[in-house]
Amino acid sequence: MILRTDFFDPAKPHLLILVCFGQILLIALPFLVNDALAAILVLSLLSAIALFGSLTLSVLYLCFTAAVVPSWFYEDYLTLPLDFKFYEGLLVVVMGIAWLNYLLEGRWNWRRHTFLDRPMCVLLGLVIFSCLLGLIYGQSISQMLRDVRYPFYYTLFFVVTWFLDVRRFSTFLHLFLLIAAIVGIEYLFEFLLQVDTDIAGGFVRVARLEGIVLPMGMFIIAAILLFEARAYRRAWAWGAILPIGLALVLTMGRGMWISLFVGLSSLAALTVLDKQAPPRRLSRLFVVVLIPLLLLAIGYIFQQQTRAAVSDIALDRVTRSVEALGGRLISYGNALEKIRQRPLLGGGHGETVTSLVTFPPPPQILTVGAVDNVYLTIGMRMGLVGVAAFLWVFG
Repeated sequence: MILRTDFFDPAKPHLLILVCFGQILLIALPFLVNDALAAILVLSLLSAIALFGSLTLSVLYLCFTAAVVPSWFYEDYLTLPLDFKFYEGLLVVVMGIAWLNYLLEGRWNWRRHTFLDRPMCVLLGLVIFSCLLGLIYGQSISQMLRDVRYPFYYTLFFVVTWFLDVRRFSTFLHLFLLIAAIVGIEYLFEFLLQVDTDIAGGFVRVARLEGIVLPMGMFIIAAILLFEARAYRRAWAWGAILPIGLALVLTMGRGMWISLFVGLSSLAALTVLDKQAPPRRLSRLFVVVLIPLLLLAIGYIFQQQTRAAVSDIALDRVTRSVEALGGRLISYGNALEKIRQRPLLGGGHGETVTSLVTFPPPPQILTVGAVDNVYLTIGMRMGLVGVAAFLWVFG
């Protein structure tokens, strides 16, 4: 408390000045060595503060950095041994701190029960068994390490259910909305840096892994507009529509558009079936219908202002990308053949599939560890048993 008073005492500003000067040195001096060094140092310092603050803060910080920091920055500057990403290292540290807290409690019982505990344990147990199966079948260990790290993200489920302060749940939702808005702004800057707006008809598709937060951000916006009574939170949601919606247009992701349509349709169905608020049913349905119309309007206005070929590319993505769909169907067929060979338990983690990719040209033969269908990928690695366990968790 004395330290906090000294920091904010107007009569004793020296500590605050010292901290500000230290921040300037931390950011400015590394630029003399490398442009990315300052960002790395600041990110590392913030990570240390968050990780050793509390587990709730650690989880929130992990979600923030994993999505907001561009994936190219992790790959170029923050790749750990065995090709692990920086945020995956943070995940390991968070798991270690959670395990240490669990041991310090001095009891070995199950800390908090949820209905997903058993299916999640079964799924993670099958992942471990699938790794052993992959070793027996002689799968590539390097491919196995690439494949297995994503399923083990689910271990964070137990950290959240056991240690996350439930009073911070609304904080997580608003933080996630902030994450989606920041990612949307990053998409916009990346697009404007690559496209010459002085030339009509230009377009560069912006697509990154972290774009998956965009449709989820729109679902949170829709839920806030439908069910949140506080005006300032509804205003924050309306403001976040612009960057998130524009990024959804620029990414040209058919899967994202389909998921957004299905999610909004589900919200509309829940609104119709809600028997507790019949007077507000029509106004809520209007909000659900208004969201896709706003996205179309945002895309149209952006196209008119930048003269980018947004509508032409969107039409091509929806109707005329036969080559891309053909390549996917070929990979799906090869994955089904792998599943047919080992239907029950799969080929283990590390299993690969070789396909002819015809789009984008030129055609090439690629060997990959997954296809862009989660059920086929799980079936290829863990068989029908793994698919059943996955559906038990998410079904």
